[in-house]
Amino acid sequence: MTAVSVDNRERSSSVSLLRVPAGVFMIAGLVVLALLLVADRFGYLGDEFYFVVTGRHPQLAAPDNPMLVPYLAAAWYAAVGGHLWAFRILPALAAGGYVLLGGLVAREFGASRSHQVAAAAVVAMTALTLAVGHLFETTTFDMLITAAALWILVRAEPQRWAPWIGVGLLAGLAMEIKILAAPLLVCCLLGVVAVGPRRRLTSLRPGVAALIALTLAAPNLIWQATHGFPMATVATNIASGGSTSSTSRVALLPSVLLDVGPVVSIVLVAGLVILLRTRERRSVDGWLAASFLIFVVFLFITGGKAYYPAAFYPALLAAGAGPILDWILVRSWRRVLAIALLIISLVITPSLTLPLGPVGSPLYKIATGVNPDLANEVGWPGFVDTVDGVVATVPPAEVSHTIVLTEAYQQAGALELLRPAYGVRLPPVCSGHNGFWYWGPPPDFATEAVVVGDFSPELLSTSYARCEVRSTVTSPPGVSNDLTGIPVRWCTGRLRPWSELWPELQLLA
Repeated sequence: MTAVSVDNRERSSSVSLLRVPAGVFMIAGLVVLALLLVADRFGYLGDEFYFVVTGRHPQLAAPDNPMLVPYLAAAWYAAVGGHLWAFRILPALAAGGYVLLGGLVAREFGASRSHQVAAAAVVAMTALTLAVGHLFETTTFDMLITAAALWILVRAEPQRWAPWIGVGLLAGLAMEIKILAAPLLVCCLLGVVAVGPRRRLTSLRPGVAALIALTLAAPNLIWQATHGFPMATVATNIASGGSTSSTSRVALLPSVLLDVGPVVSIVLVAGLVILLRTRERRSVDGWLAASFLIFVVFLFITGGKAYYPAAFYPALLAAGAGPILDWILVRSWRRVLAIALLIISLVITPSLTLPLGPVGSPLYKIATGVNPDLANEVGWPGFVDTVDGVVATVPPAEVSHTIVLTEAYQQAGALELLRPAYGVRLPPVCSGHNGFWYWGPPPDFATEAVVVGDFSPELLSTSYARCEVRSTVTSPPGVSNDLTGIPVRWCTGRLRPWSELWPELQLLA
């Protein structure tokens, strides 16, 4: 394999998409089209409900996320009238932008037009691109904006202000999407210190970029500081396995490679080697590889998730794609092998990351075993109907002082958004989970509750005089997810005031 000569680079002082090959745009467009074709095949993910509801509450931050994505989700949900297919247009476009960045970074590396197309292609084939691009989540926009910040960092030179201002703006924007951008960029700083080019740090420009980023991130940082940093508690819960996508430390590195994809991870490893193997290349762009490795060590120490390094992938894959393509074209047997691996990847990756198989089918069961988020897109209308059925049994005299109390924010969010969509009339919905807890306890006159979820028997027995299971949520045939088997109780005779009970219901996870 041959690396691109650093001396042959022509890094322009301005960004010109007109000089990017049409093939890069075509690949990005195909990714967007593929995501839109299956956007409403299943249903909403519970986190998407939560972001929309969170965005309807004006606040500086939420305990588990900054507010930019919730505000965007709420506004876009209102603009498209809650239609799922249209709601997921923005995530699909973000995924297309993420693919485009692969070609743009390859261009900054001095790659040929065919190598730029190859870079975009491997980013498009990454499992995360499809899995995350399917959903309206913080990760979807975080990995795009942070990857864009890294692209500008590749362009940045000590004597020019514009790239550094761009880095500051993008970094601040990323930190208002997900605070993860902060440690990732600190690892980039350490990567530059470790392998160079250290001259980038000799001017005031990086410091100004950092100041811009911190200024934009200030609303979330101030809110977290004045509320005891609840996000730290959430992070601890993730590290202990409390999230569906939590990754054990032992499985971190294999999971990182699987999130990229078994075939595409070959290109990722090649990119790391190419960026570090020669002093010439290492002194210019080796910081990308070093920063990635430092960040993976950081995730191992802190117990982070395997998909957290996603912002690095367009750059690392861009470094490896061209040399891999050159290596393939030398021998006919290599071309045959590459075509075979390409076909396998194009079949398996979408099958495991997108809602392709019918609900309950063997393909569905295999895909949801790999990607549990797909399973949790199914069953929400039935869940709302089950809760509504229990509410319908509440004596008319009790309705005015009854609430619905859920264990999880996904459940509360679904009831908030789907009940008007399905014509269901429910009492006020409350939850102690993450952001819902901060929106306050129920009113004092709420002495009865329809309780949804697996609350501990001890908590229920000390909170209500009587609790009985009125129904249980059932999932469609062949489906087992977070909704399956959830009990729905009717609890009466609240024993303690909400001022005492509400703190015990808080759950940061």
